[in-house]
Amino acid sequence: MSAIKTFHRKTKKGSVVKVVREHYLREDIHCGRESCADCQPFKQSSDSPFAPKAYLSDSPRVGVSAVTPLAHYVVPDFGVVYSQLDVIIDPYFGCDIILMQTVWDEIKRNITIKRNITVFSQIKQVMAEKRFYVFLNEYNKNTFSERVFGESIAEYKQRLVVSAAEWLQSHLKDIQLVLIVNSNEMKLKSESIQCFPIDKYVKSLKDSVNLVDKLADMSTTGEYAKDIKLIFDEHLGLDAIQSGIKSGTYFQGKYYTNRLNYLEGFVMIARNGEELNVLIQGSLRINRAISDDIVAIELLPESEWTSKSDVVLEVNEDLEDNGDNREDREESVIFKKEDTSTKTPMGRVVGIIKRNWRQYCGVLHERNENLNTSSVSSRHLVIPFDRKIPFIRIETRQYEHLERMKIVVAIDSWPRDSKYPKGHYVRCVGAAGTKETETEVILLENDIPHMEFSNDVMKCLPKEGREWKVSEEDLVNRTDLRGEAICSVDPPGCTDIDDALHCKDIGNGLFEIGVHIADVSHFIKPKTALDREAADRGTSVYLVKHRIDMIPTLLSSDLCSLREDVDRLTFSVIWTLDAKTAEIKTTKFVKSVIRSRASLTYREAQNRIDSPHMNDDVSRGLRGLLQISKILNRKRIEGGALVLASANEIRFVDTDSETHENPNPEDQNPEKGLKIEAKQIYETNSMIEEFMLLANISVANRIYEEFPSLSLLRRHPKPSSSNFEELLGCAKSKGYNMDVSTGKSLAESLNKAIDPENPFMNLMFRMVTTRCMTQALYFCSGSLAGDTEEFGHYGLATPIYTHFTSPIRRYADLMVHRLLSHVIEYEAIDASLLNQKKMHELCEQINFRNKMARQASRSSNELHSHLIIKDHTSSGEPLEEEGYIIYVKKNALQIFIPHLALELTYFLEPKEDWIYNEFELTQQYLPLKYTIKLFDKLKVRLSVNENALSLRSKLVIELIEPFCVEKQPKEKSNKKLKKV
Repeated sequence: MSAIKTFHRKTKKGSVVKVVREHYLREDIHCGRESCADCQPFKQSSDSPFAPKAYLSDSPRVGVSAVTPLAHYVVPDFGVVYSQLDVIIDPYFGCDIILMQTVWDEIKRNITIKRNITVFSQIKQVMAEKRFYVFLNEYNKNTFSERVFGESIAEYKQRLVVSAAEWLQSHLKDIQLVLIVNSNEMKLKSESIQCFPIDKYVKSLKDSVNLVDKLADMSTTGEYAKDIKLIFDEHLGLDAIQSGIKSGTYFQGKYYTNRLNYLEGFVMIARNGEELNVLIQGSLRINRAISDDIVAIELLPESEWTSKSDVVLEVNEDLEDNGDNREDREESVIFKKEDTSTKTPMGRVVGIIKRNWRQYCGVLHERNENLNTSSVSSRHLVIPFDRKIPFIRIETRQYEHLERMKIVVAIDSWPRDSKYPKGHYVRCVGAAGTKETETEVILLENDIPHMEFSNDVMKCLPKEGREWKVSEEDLVNRTDLRGEAICSVDPPGCTDIDDALHCKDIGNGLFEIGVHIADVSHFIKPKTALDREAADRGTSVYLVKHRIDMIPTLLSSDLCSLREDVDRLTFSVIWTLDAKTAEIKTTKFVKSVIRSRASLTYREAQNRIDSPHMNDDVSRGLRGLLQISKILNRKRIEGGALVLASANEIRFVDTDSETHENPNPEDQNPEKGLKIEAKQIYETNSMIEEFMLLANISVANRIYEEFPSLSLLRRHPKPSSSNFEELLGCAKSKGYNMDVSTGKSLAESLNKAIDPENPFMNLMFRMVTTRCMTQALYFCSGSLAGDTEEFGHYGLATPIYTHFTSPIRRYADLMVHRLLSHVIEYEAIDASLLNQKKMHELCEQINFRNKMARQASRSSNELHSHLIIKDHTSSGEPLEEEGYIIYVKKNALQIFIPHLALELTYFLEPKEDWIYNEFELTQQYLPLKYTIKLFDKLKVRLSVNENALSLRSKLVIELIEPFCVEKQPKEKSNKKLKKV
C-alpha cells in the first residue's frame, strides 16, 4: 500500500516548490512486544538504524513508578529524547522504551553533527541492554496520516506520535503506554494513554535521587518577574539577527575565549571581503557566549576600541560562591586605560546563532557551610576542567558522595538573571587527582572515542588473525620489491610502522629512492563497519604510555605494520633523483610488496650512517638518503619553510626500564614510575621527515591532476597580520626587527634572533611564533571554488600538500590512498569519493578529531608532568627547576620550564610591589629595584597544595632566583598563593 506525501520546500534562491513523494505503507511492522501473537516477525537490514536489537518485555516496569505502578512501556517525545537523554539512558531509568520513528527522524533533522553523533552513539549503545525499540510508525498503515491544512509541522509530528501511541495501546491491550514529555504545558487530548512530565515521572521512580540530579533544567527564561535583577542584555531572535547581518549591522562568527583571560575573547568575521579579528571584553559584552558558540556581534564605535588585555585572569576556585561583585572587580582590571596606538576592533555579542555546548568535566566547588536551607544546599557550582568555560551551576543532593570527585555535567540554559549557566549532573568519573581519573577526563573533554572495537568491526578483520600471510592473489598487479634493501626508521618502541624507505645508486649520477607506505586500504574497504569506525575516530591518539588506535591492533601493530623480516603490502612512491642536486627526474606510484630488512630507531640508523664499519646495502642506502635529504631540506628552507618549536620536546620513560613515547598499548601498568628526558634529535629525524614531505607533495600533485575538484588536500593558511602582534611586541622589546610579510622573511628574521648569552632565546621566539600560526586543515579541493592560491601550506612553503604517509594512524591518508589507487588504475573508485559534499563533511570531521587528539596529547603530557612533581614533593621536599619568561603580563609572568615542558603562571603579589612596562615588557620588583625582562632565566620552587580542587590549582610556584619573593599570608587559610 502507498500514500502520497506532499510538502513545500524553500529553495536556495528563495522560491517555494511543491514536492510530491510516494510513501509506502505496510501492515507487517512489528509492535515490538516479544510474545505478540498478532505480529509476524519483521526482518530488517542489519544496516538499518531501526533494526531491533532486542524485543520489549512482556511484563515491563512493574512497580517501578508510584504514578503508574502497573506494567507499562515508556514513549518519550522528541523534546525528552533531545534534552533528557542522560536520564533515559541511565540504568536507574529502566528498560522497555518505545522510540517512535517520527522522533528519531526529528532528532536527525534538528541537531548539529557533533551532537547528532553523540545522541546516536549513546542510543545505539543502550538499545539492546535497555530494550530500546524503534517503532516505524510512519511506515505502518495503521499509524500514518497526512498533515492537515493549517497544521504546523510541530503539531503534525506530535499528532503522529500520539496517534501511534494510541494505536499501540489498543494493539497491546494489557500493557499501558506512558507518554513522557518535558513539561505540563503540553495538552494531550487522549483518553487511552497516560502522559506525564519527565520530572514528575522520574521523581515517582524508586531510588530516584541520582536520576533527579540528571534532569535538565527546562524552565522558561523568556519572562522575568519585575523584582528580578537582570544582569545581561536580551539576545536577539534569529529573524532580527539575519536581518541585521544582511544590512551589515551585525556579523556572524565563532566565539573563542582567551586561554589566559576568561573575560576576554575573539570573533573572526568577514567585513568588506577581508577577515577581521574582533575583540570582546567583559562578561556583559560577551553576554553569555561560551567558547565555540556561533554568535552574532555588533562592532563598537572606533572611539571605544582598545587593545588586547595584558592581564592573566583565571576562573579562580577560591572566590566566594556568591560572586556578586567579582566580575565588576575583575573587569575593572581587564580594560586598558593606557593610551596605545595598537587599537583592536571591539564588539559585543547581540545574539546566539548556534550553541555548541557539550558535556563538561569538572569538580564541585567547596560548599558554603553557612548556607543550610534545603533549597540552597542542593545548589552547587562546578569548576570545569577547561579553563575557558565558566562555572556551571547544578542542583544535586549527592554533595557528600561527589565531593572531590571528577564529574560530568551538561549545560541546559543561561538565563539573563544568572551569573553562571545552569546545568545538570550526568555522571561521576572518579576520584580527582588520580592518573586513571584525570586521563579519563582528558579523553572525555576532547571527545576521544576510546571504547573497545565492536564485534561488527572485529568481524571485518582477516579470519586468519596473526597467521595471515601475503597470498599469490594479493600479489596480482603488485610490484615485487622484496629484493630491495628496505628499512624503517622510527621512534624507539614504535609498533605501528607506517613507512619504510630504500635508496640505491643506479649509476649515471642518479639515485633510486622509494618511500613505501603500509597498504591499509587493502584491509579496510569502504562502507564496512571497520571503515565507518576508522572514519569516526579519524586518527590514533598518543598519550603518555598509552595509545588509542584508529584501527584494531591486529592491523595497526601487526598485519599493516612494516616490521622487519615479514612480507607486507605497501603503496610505494619511487623517484629517480640527481645524486648531487636532488632534482627529480621521474616519479612513479605503484602498489607493491616489500620485506623490510631492518626496523631501526633514529639512533640506530644514525649509528649505521656514522660507522665506517657498516657497509651493507641498508647502511649505504641510509647514507644516500641522508645525503639527498640535506639537499631537500636546504631547498625548503631557502624557499621559505619555517622551523618552529613547541613545548613538547620531551619524552616520559620508566625509571626501571625504557618505555618510549609510542608504547605498546598493552603495557599500561599504572604503578611504574616515570622520569622525563629531553627528546634526542638526530640527523635521521630530519632525513625521514624530508622524504615523507616529498612523498606527500608528489601524491598531492598527482591526485589533483586527476581529481581537481575531489582531491583531499591539506592547507595551512597564512596568518593575518593581527596574529603576529604578540611576536612583534616580543621582538621589539628585545631590540629585534621581525619581518612577517612573507614566510621566507619570517624564517630569515627568526634565524637572526640569536643572543649568545641566552641560548634559549631563539627557542622562545620560535615558540611564540608557533602560537601565531593558523591551524593546518584538510579540505576538499572543490570546496575552494578552484582558488588554488588558497591551497598552499604556509609553514612548509609548498603550493600543494596532502597526507599519504601514515594511513595506520590517520584516516585522511587512507582516503588519499583510495584516490591514488584509482589514479594508477589499480582499483575502481568508490562512489562516496565522488561526492564533493560528503568529502567536505569528512574533512570537517577529521579536522575536529585531529584538533582534539593534539589537545589530548598535550594535556596528557601536562598531567604526567604534574604527577612527577607530586611524586617528587610527596616527601615534603619541593622541586626546584630552571625556567624562562615566555610572556610578561601586567599581573603575571608566564614561565616555560624546559625540563618539564610546562608553561606555568606566576602571579605577581602583592601587586603594589611590581611596576609593569608594557612597551619594554618588563616588571620591576620595587623592594629590590630589580627588573625582570622577557626571556630572562629564572629558578622556581614547585610544590603541591593537596587542598586545592583542580589539578592546575594544586601547583604552587615560588620565585627563588634571581631573588626570592616571600609569600604573603592570606586572610583566609584556605586561599592559595601563586597558583596555576
